[in-house]
Order: sequence, then structure tokens, then C-alpha cells
Amino acid sequence: MSAGRPADDRARAIDVLTRLSGLLPPRRATEFGQLLGDHRAGHEALRTDISAHRRLARLAASLPPAAEVVADPALLAALSEATALADPSLYQTFLSHYVLCVGSLVLLGGEAADGGGALAHARTKGSFMVTEIGEAGSHLEIRTEARFDPVHREFTLHTPDRRAAKFSSVAAFGLPQQAVVCARLLAGAQDGGVFSFLVDITGADGRPVPGVSVSDPIAVDALPLPYGLVRFHGARVPYGRWLADGAAIDPAGVLHDPLSGPDARLRRTLSCGQGLWATLPSAMAALSGRSAAMAWRFNAGRRSNGRLAPGRPLLEYRTQQHAVVGALAAAHSLRRTARAALSTWADLRASGAAAGPDPAMAFSPWAAVDRSLALHKAHSTRTAAEVIGSLQHRCGVSGHFDRNRLPGYLGFARAFDNAGGDNTLILLDAGRALAEEAEERARSGPPPTDPGALPTDPTDPDWWPAVVTALQDRLAADLAAARSSRAGAGHRDLELWNPLLEDALELGDVQARRLAAEAAAGGKDTDGHDRPVPQADDLAALDGLRQARRLAGPLLAAGVLAPSTVRGLPAAMDALCDRLHRALPDIVAALDPGAAVARTPLDGPDCTTALLTAHGAATDADERTWSTS
Repeated sequence: MSAGRPADDRARAIDVLTRLSGLLPPRRATEFGQLLGDHRAGHEALRTDISAHRRLARLAASLPPAAEVVADPALLAALSEATALADPSLYQTFLSHYVLCVGSLVLLGGEAADGGGALAHARTKGSFMVTEIGEAGSHLEIRTEARFDPVHREFTLHTPDRRAAKFSSVAAFGLPQQAVVCARLLAGAQDGGVFSFLVDITGADGRPVPGVSVSDPIAVDALPLPYGLVRFHGARVPYGRWLADGAAIDPAGVLHDPLSGPDARLRRTLSCGQGLWATLPSAMAALSGRSAAMAWRFNAGRRSNGRLAPGRPLLEYRTQQHAVVGALAAAHSLRRTARAALSTWADLRASGAAAGPDPAMAFSPWAAVDRSLALHKAHSTRTAAEVIGSLQHRCGVSGHFDRNRLPGYLGFARAFDNAGGDNTLILLDAGRALAEEAEERARSGPPPTDPGALPTDPTDPDWWPAVVTALQDRLAADLAAARSSRAGAGHRDLELWNPLLEDALELGDVQARRLAAEAAAGGKDTDGHDRPVPQADDLAALDGLRQARRLAGPLLAAGVLAPSTVRGLPAAMDALCDRLHRALPDIVAALDPGAAVARTPLDGPDCTTALLTAHGAATDADERTWSTS
């Protein structure tokens, strides 16, 4: 096979943009079809690999200015789907540049800082720097300092020690780079909290500017980009590059911030994450749909060698049905969740900054920035990783070949368990907050009314939303009671919460599943072309059963389901798989976002022949590329 074939596959994949969104004029299709043509994975050392930015620049040439893209949630989501399907590394570059870097400029009123439009048109590579290598995760104690110089009315950036070095994909020299850097503003004796600053990382020659040092690349296999560590040694930042968001420093050097305090400022600075949380579910739904479609096509052509039924179709086995058809059901639910996330973000943007008390932070800022969006992110990424990992296993050794995309998609989904806001910390804070709210309701009013009996048919699409809501309410009440008891005994802070953390984590996870269940029950039953998805209610019901089996322990322990009901869940899944059987080809076609443009050997009728053909050995007689003794 020629060296260029993988790149050609990715080049074709980007055309999914036009098909998915319908937001770009047809004449753009050729431009997108050529977008990735210059990429040769593995042919350039990471230190000089700027191919992802070249592809980003070519993408930008076919798009409106970056601020307009950020202002269009539907386009942003479609771009996220397309780039993730085509090449997860390109998605990460797109995300960092558009959603986080330019998104911060737009959110915080700093568009004027990009005076020449280099970021707007991706002539300069944009990054977002929040993670500090020594304390990566919660971001509650960002230590990079931006000291205000009252004489020159500018800022100097300092990294206090090596543990505060920023981690970002900036270790590819040879192109101009800028970054939105999150740093603690120090004005005289004032600690103003964490603001964002637009900082030059490299100059026009692609070398680090004075006051900035960049390490050699640090390999990250899941997302093969030139990641590195960045330290600041008095790097100077003009006053106009401070993303002040309504704050100001007066001639006497005193900071005036309209927000209530450092926690409110940190939430506001990190609110650019809302764009990530709103659009990443679209990418995860696309990867899950593509993976499930490939796995179904591959498994539909396999035969069993087991002694129980030699030669019978492998998909006759119930375990294989539950995994593969269940993955299609999960992809369908993730698509509805993605639409709910976009809708939530649109409502937030329309309403502006919320008034009222500042949400508390305990483990990280993320749930306080917006709990529902953060939970959509956590649920989508964990579900996608679970689904793709299961499908990789169900495809045997073929699931591990890079050419079949599943390893890359799985690594991408797993990376976002931490990236973009740590999922465990999001769920911990969500569970903690929900328990405290339940405790407050118990103190201030009568007990909630009994919701009534749960639906009795597990194959009813309304069954799972009712069950998971009942589980959330029961767990929240139990955790609230445990917290109240410990607080009454004099425990505070860590001593209060430490024995309850596993319960808080479980409650946060259940809350995320409840939000997704509500989205799945109330979403549109259409594919990317607004065509109906066949038997959408059965798919939603099957995904609910899939989740109920995973949560069988908590459901039994909380008394939400009886043991007889839990024992009957596999049979209910069997019934739904039987109902879905005849419609599966049409369901796969509706849920697959990239069959024509991201095709792999798993999609073909003969995976082995396709794989051998790809490696230059199409027939048994053709041994030209085989090593022989």
C-alpha cells in the first residue's frame, strides 16, 4: 500500500461536515475533501510536526472568521464531529484553537487582542493553557502568576517552580503560536484570582519568545500531538492582552473586578469550557455511531466456531447481540444527549451570566461553571469509551488494528476522561451538591410527594427514565441524611465527606445518567439528514436496560427494583433485540455518520480480504509483499 493511503482516507472523512450539518455550501465539498491530503502520520518527528496546524489552517480558509464559528453552536458541533471522525488529533487542535482559545477571547471581551486576525484565520496556532503539570486535575489552585507592572502598565508572567509548568500541545517549533494562559493576577498586595491572558509563545520564526521556554515533546499515544511543558520567566504581556472581562486596574494600581471574588472569577475564566462540554458530546456520539456500525457489519458476517452451534451466525449469540446491538442503542442515546447539550448551551448564551448565589466548589471548578453541561460531558465521554472498548473486544484481533480506527477512537474517548475537566471530580462535586440540596429541602419544607408506581414493562422507553430518577432521589436522600448526621456529630470538611465520597461519586454518575435518560426520552428521532431513525423507542429502551444491568447493585441496594425485576433484565434485552432485528440494516445506516467517508476493512463483506488488499496482498497467490525464508 502506498504511504499516502491513510492520509487519503482522512481527507475523504472530513467531507462528513457537509453531510452532517448542511450548514456549508456544496461548493465547499471539494475544499474539505482535500483538507487532510498533506498529512502523513508518523513521517515527521513530533518536534517539527506542524501538519495538524496546516490542516487546521486549510479548514479555516473554508470557514468564516473564528469568532463567527464560535458563535454558531450547530456549526461548531458539526466541525467537532467531522474532525473527530477524520482524525482525533485534528479535533484536539481544532478544539484548542477555536473552542478554548478564540472562545475565551469572545467570552471575555478580548477579540481586540487578535488585532491582525492571525487567530481568526488560524495563521497563528492558538492554544489554551490551564493545566499545570504538578497539580493537574482540579485547577482550584492555579499557581502561574501574572504580576502587574504599574510603571509600564503591563504584566509579567512567572512560573514559580517546575511543578507549575503548563502542559499543552506547543512543542512543535516552526510556526507562530499564541495561547490563552490562565494565571493568578497579582496587583501590588492584591490577589485578584485567575484571569486569562493572550500570550505569544513563539515568534514569527517559530522559536520561543523571550521569557518563554518550551520543553521537548512529551509523547501521548492516545492523542499523538507535540505536547510539551511551558514555563514563563518574566514574559511581558501588554495590558490590552489581558482578557479583563469588565475588570480594570486604576492608575494607582488597584484592581477593580465586578465579580464577587476569586471563586467567581475562576468560574468565569473557565466558562470557556461550556463550549467544549456542549460540543464534545456530538463528537462522542459520532465516534460511537461509527464504531457501532463498523462492529455490526463485521459481526454480521462472522460465523461461530463454538461446539454448541458451529457455523451459525455469531450475532445469534445473546451476549454478542447485547454488546453490538446495545452499542447501537447507546450511540442513539448519545446523539440525543448531544442535542440536549447544545440546547442547554444555547439557553445559557441567550440568558447571559446567571444571577444569584455563587455555586460552591469542593473538588474542582467544573460543576460550578455549569453542572448540567459538565455532567453531559462526563456521561458522553465515559459512555463512548465503554461502548468502543466493548466493541473492540467483540471484534477480536481486528478490533486492535489501527486501520480499523477503533484503537484511535478509544484512546481519544479515554483521554477526555481527564481532559476538558476531570470526570471523577465533576461527578464528585455534582453528587455533593445534589445531596446538600436534598438536605436543604428536607429542612425547609414537607417531604416530596410520592412519584407513584414505576412502569412495570422494562421494554417501555419510559421505564428507564422513571427508574433512574427514582434511584437518584433515593441516593440523594440517603447521602443527605448521612451528611447531616456526620455534621451533627461535629465533623467538618474532609472529615465530614471522606467516608461519603464513594456515595457522592455514585450519586453524581446517576444524576448524569438521569439527564441523559431524559434527553433520550424526549429527543428527536432523526438522523443527520432529519430522516426518522427506525424503531427509536426500542433503541432508547434497550439502552436503558443496558444501563440498568450495569447499575443492578445500586438499584437493588436502594430498593428501587426488586430482585425478580433485575433477574428479568436479560430476557427483556433479548425481546428488544428480537424486535430490532429486521430493522438493523436501516438503523445502522441512520446512525452511522461516516460510512462513505471513513470506511475501514470492518465495513466490507470480507474483512480479511480488505485487510490483505490494504497491505498489498490481495490473493493467496500474491506473495510479493510477504517475507519468505
